[in-house]
Amino acid sequence: MFRKFAIAAISAATLATAAVAITPNEAHAGNRAGAVAAGAIIGLAAGAIIASQAQPRYYAPVRCHNRAVRRWNPYQRRYVVVGYRRVCY
Repeated sequence: MFRKFAIAAISAATLATAAVAITPNEAHAGNRAGAVAAGAIIGLAAGAIIASQAQPRYYAPVRCHNRAVRRWNPYQRRYVVVGYRRVCY
């Protein structure tokens, strides 16, 4: 689980660094809508990646029981138990 988290964190950091390096620098501070939108998108993507890795996994319990193995015995003229087989679902 830690390996998946590390890969997700590294990919999010790489994506954020690449997005910062690609965005052009503006000479005036009047138009920041693009930077805010990019930051929101990157933040949501990184949060989704980290949250998806942090969920606990569900494993169904294994249910097992012993089932009798019966064979026909011609001398007794009935089915007799000759052993048990472990059956799991």
